[in-house]
Amino acid sequence: MKKVLIQLVTEFHYMVALSIIEKYYNTPEFEIHFLINKHSSASKSRLDNVKLDDRFKYHFVSFDHNRNERYNDVIQFMDYVKQNQFYHFVSFLFHDPLFVYLTHYFKKKDTVSYLAPDGLAAYAKFTKSTLRSRVLNTVNSYKFFRKHNLSFNKLWLTSWNFGENGYYDYIYAYSKTLPYVSSDKKVIEIDYTLSEENLRKLKEMFSIDFSSYPALDDVILIVNHRHTMLDYETKLIEMLRELYPQKTVLFKKHPNQPVENLSYLDKFDHIYKIFDVYPVEMLIASLNNSIIISPYTTSMLYHNPTCKYFWTYPIVTASGALKKPVERHNPKDYIKVVSTFEELRQDLAKL
Repeated sequence: MKKVLIQLVTEFHYMVALSIIEKYYNTPEFEIHFLINKHSSASKSRLDNVKLDDRFKYHFVSFDHNRNERYNDVIQFMDYVKQNQFYHFVSFLFHDPLFVYLTHYFKKKDTVSYLAPDGLAAYAKFTKSTLRSRVLNTVNSYKFFRKHNLSFNKLWLTSWNFGENGYYDYIYAYSKTLPYVSSDKKVIEIDYTLSEENLRKLKEMFSIDFSSYPALDDVILIVNHRHTMLDYETKLIEMLRELYPQKTVLFKKHPNQPVENLSYLDKFDHIYKIFDVYPVEMLIASLNNSIIISPYTTSMLYHNPTCKYFWTYPIVTASGALKKPVERHNPKDYIKVVSTFEELRQDLAKL
């Protein structure tokens, strides 16, 4: 039996991992183990509160390397690793110290390591210096290694850029080339899709039921962002109402967006508001012949070929709603990036 270890945090990671398993490890010779990090500072993940797929084995590890503490979870998990041989190691956590250590450790154990895509991290780059935070993370990481007796004799400085940490062998990515990654690692392009069986299991896992929704055919889906974008979203909805007065418009709230920030939606009586918390990929996969619009969301990496996709991050960036100085790249041909509302209007009018 070949053991495969997959390290992740979020629901998005888990869904992409299922896609990878389906394509590369979907035979009885593989035994899949998940290492699920429960950092206190991690984005809100419900993986420890849902019924995960029982085909796989799970190891939950709770720690925060920025706190100078010793965690029994880490000690117990590393004892398990040292007692077992792993065939492949796949991680989504490109600047996590445990990822860095494990890739170093597995080099000596003939385990092949893969860096998997943490959302759109490989397609975004900070345009201002981050040296101070990088040094602080590095110092805390070395303290973490010492606290847990993890022998690490490498001289390493944290990078916030995807692909520049760790001692892995390959990169899983959404495109064959990575514009911001100066790595000699081989890139393996993956297509983020899921079988009907995996979609069914995920809907059960997250208690998703679309039976009360409007018909999910020929609709427009607006995917909300975690940043507040009242002016942008109001203008977008007004434009869609003008262009498509008869179409159903679905508005899917971001899990981290407070409901009170969306009270302005009450004035639009043709909007179907979805405030339930679940991965929006499940909704995208269930649409047919529809339009999907968002500023810049990882969920749109899930490719439903019956739909048209639009990213509007140049519009939102120009409005000042996206605060961080980030340069972005679009890895997928099926997603159209529009720079102005007029460009979006013209593209929509052609459909």
